[in-house]
Amino acid sequence: MIDIRSLRDEDREAAAQIWATGGDAGAADLRERLVRELGHGWSAWLAWRDGMPVGFLAMQIEARRLDELYVLPGAHRTGVGTALFRFAEAHMPAGFWLRTRAADPRAAAFYERQGCRRGEVQRHPILGFDTVIYRWP
Repeated sequence: MIDIRSLRDEDREAAAQIWATGGDAGAADLRERLVRELGHGWSAWLAWRDGMPVGFLAMQIEARRLDELYVLPGAHRTGVGTALFRFAEAHMPAGFWLRTRAADPRAAAFYERQGCRRGEVQRHPILGFDTVIYRWP
């Protein structure tokens, strides 16, 4: 069973470690960014399985944006990502948008399986790589 809980202060290290599996930055940098983003409107959650954190989700609900969704590699294809995505749907039932790295076909396939529509390609505003905008529904 997957349990999704609001991120607590003591969970920040686990969230940063899960987020770091995406390869964009190290856990220390992401831990600092997490604190900053939480102060700028993020709501964040961890997915737990058998008492262990296995997934991280961050959203800006008011802006209808899914910002981050990461699952530990050992938990890929076990339903964790889908559970987190369904959680986002429940919190933003009128729809939302997200961006993912254009060079990440696994993420693209995941979002398309969830019913997202592929949109335009844009440069990431901070990191400079190409991203694809997806919209749900």
